Amino acid sequence: MRAPIPLPMLLMLMLPPLAGCAQPFEGRVAARLTAAGLSRPIAECMAERWVDRLSVRQLQKISALADDLKREGKGLTVAGFVARVRRLDDPEIGEVVTGSTIICALTA
Repeated sequence: MRAPIPLPMLLMLMLPPLAGCAQPFEGRVAARLTAAGLSRPIAECMAERWVDRLSVRQLQKISALADDLKREGKGLTVAGFVARVRRLDDPEIGEVVTGSTIICALTA
């Protein structure tokens, strides 16, 4: 009978496939932000940072917000988007989005 794989080793083996799951979602979030009016470099930068820091449910809230803004037909500015995100009443989303906005605006 084979010895069981130690938990740390098992987690290390599972990490690369799980990390790949975030990539498609990152692309969808960036695409929705771009469609809502943010520049592609800023949208991609922000989405990349968010998938590492927010839950899938939180990312879905942001994506839904971007979709709502697109339907409203208003041009999306970074400041306007941050203001709308703060209305989601999720302090963690507000903190991550605000921080990434500052970093991405300076680097993108």
